[in-house]
Formats: sequence, C-alpha cells, structure tokens
Amino acid sequence: MHVDRPAVRRLLRHPRLDMAVKAAIAATVAWLLALQVPGAREYAFYAPFGAVATTYSAVVQSVSATLRTVAAILLGAALGVLADALLGPGVAAIALVVGLGMLVAGLPWLGDSRSYVPVAGMFVLLVGHGQELGYAASYAGLFLLGAACTVVVSAIRPALPLERTDRALDALRDASVQHLRLLAAVIDPDAEGDVEAPPRERLSEPLARARTEVDELRQAARANPRARRHTADVTRRTDDFGALQRAVLLVDDIQAMGADEPWGTSVRRLPEELRRPMAEALRELAATTAEAGTGDTEPGRRRAADRAVAALATALRRYRADGGSEAVALVVSTVVTTLRRSLSALTPADRFRLSTSPAAAPEDEDEPASG
Repeated sequence: MHVDRPAVRRLLRHPRLDMAVKAAIAATVAWLLALQVPGAREYAFYAPFGAVATTYSAVVQSVSATLRTVAAILLGAALGVLADALLGPGVAAIALVVGLGMLVAGLPWLGDSRSYVPVAGMFVLLVGHGQELGYAASYAGLFLLGAACTVVVSAIRPALPLERTDRALDALRDASVQHLRLLAAVIDPDAEGDVEAPPRERLSEPLARARTEVDELRQAARANPRARRHTADVTRRTDDFGALQRAVLLVDDIQAMGADEPWGTSVRRLPEELRRPMAEALRELAATTAEAGTGDTEPGRRRAADRAVAALATALRRYRADGGSEAVALVVSTVVTTLRRSLSALTPADRFRLSTSPAAAPEDEDEPASG
C-alpha cells in the first residue's frame, strides 16, 4: 500500500492536531488533580472544562483567555450571590442575574469570555443550593486549575506557525500575481479576445487569511522561547505581509478607477498608446510581486518594473505634449503614481533605491543603486 508521506507529514504538523493533543493532555491532568482537591470531587469536571475552554494555539492567548474567563466567572458569581441575598432563589432572582449579567458582559476587556458572566450567575443560583459562596469558589478555582494545566502544557512545547504563515503568504502572493496579470490583459489593446476583469473581492479571502495567520504568528511569538531563535523569521514574514497588503490595496485602487470612471474616463477606453505601456507596467509589477521579499539582497525584477512605470510616465508626457485630453491625463497620472507606490511597497528602502524621475529609471545594463 502506497503511503503519501508528504501528506502524512502535513497532517502530523497540522495546528489543529497539535491543539487537540495539548487539550487532551491538559484536560486529563486537570481531572486527575481536581480529584485530589478535598471536597471538590462533586465539581471536579470544571477543571477539564477550564482546560479545554482556554486551549489556544499561542501561550499568551491561553493566559489572556484564562484571566478574562476567571474574571467573568467571578463577576457572574458575585451577581448570583447578590441576587440570592436580596431576593432569594426564584424567578425574580434569575431575571435579575441574567439582566445584570448581560449588562456587565458588555465590558470590552472581557472579550469572548463575556457570556460566562450571566451563565456563572445562573449556575450559582440554580446549582449552589444554599451554598452559593462555596459553589462559586469551587467553580472559579477548578476552572482556574484546568486553565493553568493548559498554560503549562502549552508552554512545554509552544507553537510557532512559521510554515502555516508561509502558505498563507504564498497564497496571497499568487492571487495578487494572477490578479495583476488579468488586469494587464484587460487593459492591453493587443490582448486576444475580450478578457473579463477579475472581481475585486477575489483578493479579499487570501488577504484576510494571511492577516489572520500573521496575527497568530505574532501572538505565538510572544513569551515563546522558540521564537527567540526565529526572531528574524517572524519579522520577515510580518514585513512581507505588510508589503503585500499595501500592494494589494493599491492595485485595488487601480481597478476601482475602471469601475468608478473618474472624469468620465474608463481605463479600458484610454488611447492605445497609453494602454500598452500601462499593461506592460502591470505585468512587470506582477513579476516583481511573484518574487520580491522584504529580505531581498538583490533587486530582482524591481529594475524592470521601475523602467516600465517610467515608460508609462514618458508616454503620458508625450500624450500631453501632443495636446491630449486632460481628463485622460489625470486618470493615467493617478495610475502611474499608484503603480509606483505599489512597487515602493515591495522595495526595501534601506537596500534599494528606485528612480526619482522617469528619465532616471535604470537601464538594463545599469547596476542597481543600493542604500
């Protein structure tokens, strides 16, 4: 029987499997410890519950969830004890606890743990049975015990999702490149057939996913001993995402001009002598996006993209000199600036210098100017 080893390795490295194993270990340890707590056997299940509820991919997320959830439980328990003291057990007390609990749950720092406030209050009223304080202490204490087990287990082998972040960044990069190539084909008067413009929302999903993965990577790097050996790797991925994100948003601006038609002029209806260099600049920007990184030590395709944008600016200057439409010139000027900003976003300013004018764009044989 053939075994797909790469697929097996990907499965074994999947973050969900890592979280599942850690949650199972933490919950088991929490349950065994809770059974040893005097007088807590009846409520021992709150310990593994706390372990599972606070399991996250990053240690700092587990710590944060623990603090927020225990605070929410204590607030809810206090409301339950107060309602029981004022009204005694009954419908009125439940209504009071739920109403006040929902109000208190609006505190922004409770975050996703806000629902524990009214729930804990009701538990104290309905399960406490005259021992509200003891029950509240058991609930919060055992939950905290389980959460502490999760933090300890997670800290033994903390996650640092570098590979997962790479996959998300690669997907965003590939989607951006395809988007730029399609835009170039839409604008190019020499393109074969009638090319449809890609939907603007096409980049939304890979951009959102990459943003989520980079945020999780940054979270995972905090208070993580493994991250100390990978500081440069985390920084590079964060910077690469920032550059790609800026470039994607700027490209979306170019496409938006085609739909908005500022000055009554569509990009697709521009004169051919402007559309050709514009399409070429988009293709060169796509090639640059495909290979550029913030950690590059060589300029790569940036020089070609710089020349292509400069060629578009030169074509625009000739068009104006020949008495072309000012509305067209305004639209193309905006495209030139946006393309240049996109290229700048992909270019580390401390290592490479782009041209400061169309005439200063480097020729093929020129060496790149480094900062």
